[in-house]
Amino acid sequence: MQVRYVRTIVGWFNVYPAGTGRYVNLKPEDFFTLLPQVSQLARSGCGEITATAALELFGEQEVLPA
Repeated sequence: MQVRYVRTIVGWFNVYPAGTGRYVNLKPEDFFTLLPQVSQLARSGCGEITATAALELFGEQEVLPA
């Protein structure tokens, strides 16, 4: 599942399912576990997570079949 992310002013990350306004707020340790390929200096961007991770973060209503 595609997601976009934005670092907040306090250093946490808002993670959005692509194409929605709904988000979850993750502490840096959890964010970098979810998306280890992202640079520690990143402010915003996009990435891809597994369907399993998406279900845990966003619940069933946000995880649509491809």
